[in-house]
Amino acid sequence: MFKDKKILAGGAVLFAAAFWFYIKPNYMDPKPPPIYTAEQIASAPRPTLFIGKAAGGHGGKASNAPDGIVLNLKPSGTTQRYVKVIMALEFGPATPPWVGLSTDQVAAKNAEFAHHLEPEMHKILDAIANVIGSHTAEEVSTVEGKEKLKEELIEAINHHLHGEKVQKIYFETFIVQ
Repeated sequence: MFKDKKILAGGAVLFAAAFWFYIKPNYMDPKPPPIYTAEQIASAPRPTLFIGKAAGGHGGKASNAPDGIVLNLKPSGTTQRYVKVIMALEFGPATPPWVGLSTDQVAAKNAEFAHHLEPEMHKILDAIANVIGSHTAEEVSTVEGKEKLKEELIEAINHHLHGEKVQKIYFETFIVQ
């Protein structure tokens, strides 16, 4: 009977060792980080900041203020012209990439990103007002004029930002009056 206890104890020790060295690493170790392909990273959504859009992004309004910011254009002759604009500033890829996120998750990440850029918003808005205000209505009415305006906006905004950099600008609304 004393021999049986020794054999049973030895079997328990062997079982514990086998569990520790063979089974444990398979389910108790942390999972390795996912590896993304270049196509997944390229097609992943990027951090985007909306300028002139009410809080809540697409459709949600924080107040009864209309969407868009109205800016003066450089006068041509005696008439003063204005532009109403809503734009999206797309920044470089996020780290880690936003691969496989739903629309709501992307909206939440963009809201978090906008909060991160809140201390820099006055610089961004000033750069936008200065660049747009330096063009006439005739200059920004053509496709080529809008593309040139986008390039100038990217350069001016990136000049003021030290961490994140704008890579693309999309005009959601661009109305000249």
